[in-house]
Amino acid sequence: MRVDVILSPEEVVHHDLAGRVGVVIDVFRFTTTVLAALEAGIERFYPVGEVEEAWRLKASHPKLLLAGERNALKIPGFDFGNSPLEHHGRRYQGGELVFTTTNGTRAVRAAREAALVVLACLRSAPAAAAYLADLGQDVVLIPAGLEGRFSLEDTWCAGLIASLLPGAEYGDGAKAALALWAHLPREDLAQSAHGRRLQALGFSADLSYCLECGVSTGVVLWDPETGWGALGEEG
Repeated sequence: MRVDVILSPEEVVHHDLAGRVGVVIDVFRFTTTVLAALEAGIERFYPVGEVEEAWRLKASHPKLLLAGERNALKIPGFDFGNSPLEHHGRRYQGGELVFTTTNGTRAVRAAREAALVVLACLRSAPAAAAYLADLGQDVVLIPAGLEGRFSLEDTWCAGLIASLLPGAEYGDGAKAALALWAHLPREDLAQSAHGRRLQALGFSADLSYCLECGVSTGVVLWDPETGWGALGEEG
């Protein structure tokens, strides 16, 4: 198994994902929020890049629920923003969620050439790593970043997942992520650029939730062919 980490989302176009497993990581907050929504009973989700596309889908299928943010804030008229705490502790009787965010959903769409896409976060990192180890395929970890730039928390999470794949052949990006994970305490991730932004907007409770590690057994899978994602059997 070869493990690579794409350190900046803008570099995805330079990597061949065909036949490999893509792992999209957006700790603050998309992949964490999707996991929370699915664990609360949402059946599946459909990531889109733009707000207008979400509204078009809603017009064609009125029962769809809309979730997402721009500049970390809930989009006016949407059912949900991008906070995992909107879903944590709730119990839904199914439902389908169309999601659009500044970073995470675009990273998922950018990974569409992969054979399979896993969505991971700190809460599910060990479960995601176990799933990847069982698959035994080459892996490309894709930190969603912040508006196209390097993201501390997403890359740290990538390093954690890589560390849980012993015996893998690591590319240069994976080695860099592993070094970051090994030398930076997890609590320091709250002071990343995105972490400070969320704190300034009053989302400190979201940060605390997102920084909890290994508390979920859920594995979120996204099918590039259908565009829909859901909890895998492992979850």
